[in-house]
Amino acid sequence: MVNTANKEGLDKVIHNILVEGVSYDSETDTFTFDFQSDSVSLSKNMHQLNAFGKCYYYGYEFSKDIDHTIRTKFLKYIKDEGDFQNSEDFSKFIYNAVSALDDSICLPSYDLFIYPQSISELNRKILSNMARIAQPNIVSIELIKEMPSKIEFDYDRFNVEVLESKNSDGTPKYSPAAKKMTLESIKSMMDTIHQKDYFSIARDIKKNKYRGFLRNYYKFKDDKDKMIYKSLMNSNVLLFDDIVTTGSTIYYLLKSLRAINDNNNIVIFSLIGNKKANEIVRV
Repeated sequence: MVNTANKEGLDKVIHNILVEGVSYDSETDTFTFDFQSDSVSLSKNMHQLNAFGKCYYYGYEFSKDIDHTIRTKFLKYIKDEGDFQNSEDFSKFIYNAVSALDDSICLPSYDLFIYPQSISELNRKILSNMARIAQPNIVSIELIKEMPSKIEFDYDRFNVEVLESKNSDGTPKYSPAAKKMTLESIKSMMDTIHQKDYFSIARDIKKNKYRGFLRNYYKFKDDKDKMIYKSLMNSNVLLFDDIVTTGSTIYYLLKSLRAINDNNNIVIFSLIGNKKANEIVRV
């Protein structure tokens, strides 16, 4: 909605830039919030990202009639203005968004929260509001990308359980030559995985007849990596970012996460994103 009023021959334009009640006064070049409005809430319509399976996007959205200049001003305003970030309005703006997200997806049911490469002060505030509702494991996408280099193969257990096993008549199942060939094949598979920037075991060793061994005997020494992998394989995952500007980062993260698990639930939450970014995210 756009309201106009004439003053001394100049147009004073107040744009209702968000359905949540954020307005822009072109005369003073300032933004104001109306939290008493019934429309102060996150969009009730979640957006499913069909390209990524059970994946959904939530976030504040601009009204359709708001031009690019005002969108840009507002994004800069909430991300860069120190005074505003310390204001009561700013805290309430984030609180309302996170509360609405919780109403939609039940945040305590998401025990893994992932944030992009660097965490901004705005993201810290978002996370703080989320943490008052849920007690998630919180990791950077960088930790996930580094996981392949930390995968190890339990050669000792594999040797005892497989290579040294015997047939029913007591003869060895594997000859020395077969043992050597098996170990060389597994090492080659491990080398391939270590070179990846994300987990893709099934894809990388699909045609290798030893892939079953790798699935049964790979391991993580680091407890945090074990936790991340277990959560990615079994849990609901929340990916959050303060402002989605192009959508490309989110798109890349989704590809990485789906390479690990193509069936778990993923929710993306951003405080706000511009129209172009939302379209990219919803590919």
